[in-house]
Amino acid sequence: MARLLDSINDPADLRSLHSSQLERLADEIRQLIIEVVSRNRGHLASNLGTVELTLALHRCFDFSRDRLIWDCGHQCYAHKILTGRRDSFATLRQQDGISGFADPGESPYDSFGFGHTATSVSAALGMACADRTLGTERRVVAVIGDGAMASGMAFEALNHAGDLECDLLVVLNDNKMSISRTVGAVARSLSKIRSSAPYGDIKRELHDLMGMVPVVGEKFDGLLARLREGIQSALTPGGLFVELGFHYYGPVDGHDIEELVDTLEHLKRMKGPILLHTLTEKGHGFRPASEDPTRFHSSQRFELANGSVWNEEAAEGTSYSAVVGETLCELAREDPRIVAITAAMPDGTGLSAFAKEFPDRFYDVGICEQHAVGLADGLAAGGMRPVFAVYSTFLQRAYDQLFHDVSIQGAPVVFCVDRAGLVGSDGPTHHGLNDIAYCRAMPGFVVMAPGDSAELRTMVRLALAGEAPAAIRYPRESGPAAATDAAPPDFQVGQAEVCLQGRQGAIVAYGAMVRRALDAARILREQDGLEITVVNARFARPLDLDAISDAVRQHEAVLLAEDHSVAGGFGSAVLEALAGRGIDAKHVRLAGVPLELIPHATRQQQVARCCLDGRGLAERLRHLLA
Repeated sequence: MARLLDSINDPADLRSLHSSQLERLADEIRQLIIEVVSRNRGHLASNLGTVELTLALHRCFDFSRDRLIWDCGHQCYAHKILTGRRDSFATLRQQDGISGFADPGESPYDSFGFGHTATSVSAALGMACADRTLGTERRVVAVIGDGAMASGMAFEALNHAGDLECDLLVVLNDNKMSISRTVGAVARSLSKIRSSAPYGDIKRELHDLMGMVPVVGEKFDGLLARLREGIQSALTPGGLFVELGFHYYGPVDGHDIEELVDTLEHLKRMKGPILLHTLTEKGHGFRPASEDPTRFHSSQRFELANGSVWNEEAAEGTSYSAVVGETLCELAREDPRIVAITAAMPDGTGLSAFAKEFPDRFYDVGICEQHAVGLADGLAAGGMRPVFAVYSTFLQRAYDQLFHDVSIQGAPVVFCVDRAGLVGSDGPTHHGLNDIAYCRAMPGFVVMAPGDSAELRTMVRLALAGEAPAAIRYPRESGPAAATDAAPPDFQVGQAEVCLQGRQGAIVAYGAMVRRALDAARILREQDGLEITVVNARFARPLDLDAISDAVRQHEAVLLAEDHSVAGGFGSAVLEALAGRGIDAKHVRLAGVPLELIPHATRQQQVARCCLDGRGLAERLRHLLA
């Protein structure tokens, strides 16, 4: 039998299909997503849960004119397949292939580029306001998950939307999950809605009841409308959203295409802010993903037959995230003041074991990074030693809290900044290329990065033993295998290490660049007969300026290497300090990530693109020496 999907070249093709054909099409889309992600990695469980919802949305709306905003974007694979990218879908998240997130550069159907969550309602509201001002007639739809709904930015947007009364449809995709299971009072509220009587039934009963009251004049009409709204808010599910000014509908089965289409056809004719609550299953249609949606959220490669994941990281060595988790558990057994915080990512940040062993000292705040930093500050003020493990790209969402709540207060909070630097196939929205710049700009902060796993253990100990705020950055990779199980080296805050002593040139390397600087030194020795000094800086603040100054004075060419933007990073810190000492630095060059958007590819390909691998650093220094 020919594949129905091959006949769908544009969303308009969906409108001629029978509802039974839509179900078959959903199965074919789901199978294509599973096949491609099994090879390429990617966000599997979330995308499998939105196939029917995507079909229904494109069936009912014309998004060549209307606007469709996917919150975060890690649930838009079916959308990509239906909007002209079916044949290129095999290149998903690959170098020169299509992005794993919505990308306006790929298609006019991608109304906005997103990679961080809880931002969709704000953007959609802005578009709706623009349409109202310009007199443009179209519908704006935002799809947001229940995990994102608990974020402060989402609530700010809902609050504003209800006040403005713009025409806006918010689809709440409720699968009881963010990356891990959703937490908090909002999650409990949504759970109550799921278990209550269907909203439509209650609304019809209210409508019938209120219709029995005789109408006397316009004033009584208004009073009756307000009375109906009050009863609706008090007695029906979704009262929270009603209070925010939204017309609430649902919950509806997010895998029943016919019900979704009927509901959306009704809602698209309505005015004002509307919230449609859909219930979906993360990983729907693929048993391994539905049984373990956390593992298949951002999936590794896996076997199609049984979902068995290829444990590629284990072959490479222990990840830095795992080292942090193990070290925190060891230290927490000795110090009852140590607490750990995550923003919906206990697995990704290596804190799952800590959460299991110390449940009373573990806080998952949901996708609320600002609150996480404020909470950490309060815990520190109360005498605890809080550690917030967070991806670099998400920590930047809490910039003001870093300054106001931690830096000004001098709170001894430890930030374990995971996924620092180039992150690979997630692309520009997820690179951690700004954390050195904004952390070293915070008064009182200690800013450091390990060259290997053993140094990371020491840095975690130093940070928890100190009385200052501290940020430790590490990349999305494993520590050098030889150093993974080594005894933690003994060094102090602000102390660098000369790893290799040479004569001609020097590389002062920070964090993940240390091993690559050593590779560069080996290449230059073997190919050019050059003896190169390699300094492991360890600290961006405070700098070991004596060790770095010696390298600058004693060599005719010096590279400052970092896995961070060249703007404001480690290299900038060194140049500022050298200028402060009046040291000539005309032979010193920055080797970092250029100030441009680095597209999705593997981390190794991105590092090589920026000439930050061993070969790239060797060529840079060779050119500088020449």
